[in-house]
Amino acid sequence: MDYDRQRAFLRRQHWRLLPSVAACVLLFAVAYRTVRPLWALVPTVLVLYSLAIAAYYLPNYLCLDVNPRRRLRWLVRARWALLVLVALLAFASGAWLALALILLAAALHYPLRKQLARAGPANPLASAPRPLGLAALYAAMDAGLLWALWRAELYVIILLGLLLLFGFFLLLLLRVQSSIAAVVSGLVATGIGLLLSPSILGAVAASLWLGGVAWLLSCAEEQNKSNYQSLRETLRGFTHEPRDTIAELLAESTRRLAESWNREQPQGQAAITAWYSRNAHLYLYDISQHHLLYKHIVYTLGLLKLARGGRARSRVFDYGGGNGDFSCALARAGVEATYLDVPGESADFLRWRAQQESLRIEIVHGLDKLRGPYDVIFALDVLEHVAEPKPVLARWKELLSPRGLLAATYYTGPASSAPMHIDPGFDVKEYLLTQGFRNVKRRTVGWFSPELLRKRHFMILEKEG
Repeated sequence: MDYDRQRAFLRRQHWRLLPSVAACVLLFAVAYRTVRPLWALVPTVLVLYSLAIAAYYLPNYLCLDVNPRRRLRWLVRARWALLVLVALLAFASGAWLALALILLAAALHYPLRKQLARAGPANPLASAPRPLGLAALYAAMDAGLLWALWRAELYVIILLGLLLLFGFFLLLLLRVQSSIAAVVSGLVATGIGLLLSPSILGAVAASLWLGGVAWLLSCAEEQNKSNYQSLRETLRGFTHEPRDTIAELLAESTRRLAESWNREQPQGQAAITAWYSRNAHLYLYDISQHHLLYKHIVYTLGLLKLARGGRARSRVFDYGGGNGDFSCALARAGVEATYLDVPGESADFLRWRAQQESLRIEIVHGLDKLRGPYDVIFALDVLEHVAEPKPVLARWKELLSPRGLLAATYYTGPASSAPMHIDPGFDVKEYLLTQGFRNVKRRTVGWFSPELLRKRHFMILEKEG
């Protein structure tokens, strides 16, 4: 993964947000002129804030994914939530016709949800027929709901908000992949907006928001295809497997690993290490597909910023480095990187890539092989795979320089998709705070830092000097 390229893409996406942000400003102007009493502007502001956040977050979150079907499963759940919300609005305003249509829409959505969840391809490069019939049915239902709510004289701003959400759902279903679709979406939104709103301002706002989001979705789709194709070709260069086999393993590796663990149930660190070595091939694909996710991309960009930390030259230790993506990114950024993981295909993959790019990365397979001190130690999604963590934690402390940072995730409970997670039997962060570390997460991670850095199970500790 080329993280410089991901950073540049996300910056461009921020500029592409301008039409949607401008739309929210215009919608507020419409609301200010039409909503009475003025205190009713409070829920309106919340609606507009939600639209802005949706434009900022959802195109990247839903499109940067190795499995496009996941976004459609999200769409199934989101549509249920929206139907419930609209039902509450209809009930509160006494729009009984709208309520009847909502019940009809829910009754139709129930048998269609499985078909909807299967509408996408298994991987981003696979071609799939557009579910035009399904989209037309949902569009007809949504148009009927908007008409019934319009007849009930619901606030224009609420009608426009629902129009945009329904339109967004259709864009997801149809997998927007061109700027032409963005223009068409904007024109359609303009026409419907003029029917719902007496103000040309509302129609222009609807056009800007939906067209802008269609543009964001299209760009995120293209970036995801590029990321996926680059990963697939890199894996092909290393494994020499056919492209179809690589695509299948990227889609199925997580499920197969979980099934293997549940079948074998290894006990003790030696058995666990042996299990990971036996399943190294699946493990490589599982990690690689996970790194294509939007959340993981922005998380890694935040970690790279933390690794540099203002130091002219950092020594960084990547414990449990998986497929080596993070170690490669550190090396490209001029950081002196050391990688540790079990012997196997993931480590071989890193070694091969380091040779291809002439990157200087120290690769080891045991903590006893290391020489400190390190400025930063990263242990990302690995402690929950260690059966006996206390000796590992003690060794980390030895390897860290005074006031060095330990950035690590730790166990917070079982996961159905990852039954390999092991409960250490104690709170790792609280234990380390009694072993000469102090918590510096608050001064390091702010509200605008990536979401995963703000999670409770992510700790940033500093070794006391």
